[in-house]
Amino acid sequence: MRCFLPILLTVLLLPCQAETITLDEGNSIINMGNSGASHYRINGFNDPVLALHSGISYTVNRTSGGHPLVFAFNDTAFPSAVTYSGNLEAGTAFRQSSVLGSGDPGWLFRVAPNSSGEFTFPPALEGKEVFYYCEISGHRGMIGKVTIDPPVTEPMATPAIRSLSLSGTTLSLGITGAPNASFAVKSTATLSGGAFPTQETTTPAVVTTDGSGNATVTLQTASRSSLFLRVEQLP
Repeated sequence: MRCFLPILLTVLLLPCQAETITLDEGNSIINMGNSGASHYRINGFNDPVLALHSGISYTVNRTSGGHPLVFAFNDTAFPSAVTYSGNLEAGTAFRQSSVLGSGDPGWLFRVAPNSSGEFTFPPALEGKEVFYYCEISGHRGMIGKVTIDPPVTEPMATPAIRSLSLSGTTLSLGITGAPNASFAVKSTATLSGGAFPTQETTTPAVVTTDGSGNATVTLQTASRSSLFLRVEQLP
């Protein structure tokens, strides 16, 4: 006699989430096609979330005909502005009122079919709910979300001594740090306490890195038997 064990298969249905495409200063061109009247297509995705930054000039290229494109911010304190509802990530959001008109509060940018345009988000829109969508009211699925963050700032290079050589009592230092910045060479005779209280007299007197962040400086060790050095960037 054969026994059969029933197996219950449970399928977990997860909500559809839109792809997120991050565009910064080195990658600021947005090529937007469309899939009929259902979706805008960007980098092979339907209506992806665009993660953009304020202060960067973006270029939008509409690569197909029809479906006039609008980027808009809705100031919901004003009833004449654009409002949205629905599950945007699932592509079912829709407009409840007309687009911003002349003089309406908010922010609006249009790109005609088979055309291009440039825009820059002002800092005031950082963290606001901005959307792109088709201006034809019946094309409700052609809508996506835009997130706006502050511009990306490059981290400051940590100053460091990259080379040194001693000739008699003359010590030559090669340092690296932020480009075109001023530095001081600090010293101590002992590492106890971790403080570098003495600012060395150097040649040149003001240590300034070049455009690549490099500088060479000399100082006199005199008769000091021990010397610990640190480079600090000046304000």
